[in-house]
Amino acid sequence: MGKQFDDDLTLLQGTHLIQESDSAKHLLAYGIRALRTAAFIETTRDPIMTMLSIGVEKMLKLGLGLNHMAATRVWLPLSVLKNDYRHNLIRMEELLREAIRANVGRATHPYYVNEALAAVDHDPVWPSLVIALNRYGQEGRFYFLDALADNPQREPSPQAFWDAAERVALENDPELNELFNRMISDYSLSERFYRRLNERAADSLQRFWDLVAMAGVQGVLGDRGKGWGHDFKLIGRQVAGE
Repeated sequence: MGKQFDDDLTLLQGTHLIQESDSAKHLLAYGIRALRTAAFIETTRDPIMTMLSIGVEKMLKLGLGLNHMAATRVWLPLSVLKNDYRHNLIRMEELLREAIRANVGRATHPYYVNEALAAVDHDPVWPSLVIALNRYGQEGRFYFLDALADNPQREPSPQAFWDAAERVALENDPELNELFNRMISDYSLSERFYRRLNERAADSLQRFWDLVAMAGVQGVLGDRGKGWGHDFKLIGRQVAGE
């Protein structure tokens, strides 16, 4: 029997790919669900940022690994993952988005990939969310623990980076801004406002997830990426909260 995919991944590596993909998509799904349903981010910021920072990192490394394998037949070497990428979400996001853009020609239907790329490219909130999750994942999750040990971090807290992302959302969404102004004089609207603000951030995260999955489905991330892209979007009812 011939190999299912035209690459050099072993059967065991293929199993590991499935397991890591399941981990990534469930972290993303639970994180986005928690973000959408959180009335006030103050009580849920750390669980949300923990799930999302790890989920986004796993998604980026999976996408970059599939892209590398499409060109070389082998998975990304550990030296690249550990020494070059480490936990740098900003760099990996830029690399993966540009890899998808450069390889749109592989797509079965390039229109759908270009459409998903344009949605992310024109989303002003997404870059600031990547910065916030990068800060949390690299060092910020220990911000107060380090301060407690008399070793304060030099950069602002992760909360400051998340607040900056929220300001970008507010500045670029007229309806959200209008609701904010109404809330100033009618604080009974506060829960509605913060729910909508959280939903706006969740929309950005979902948009990038959709891009990566679409790139897989359309063959931009190689032959193995086609089935992976379909599976990467499938989550159970329990995770979706239906």
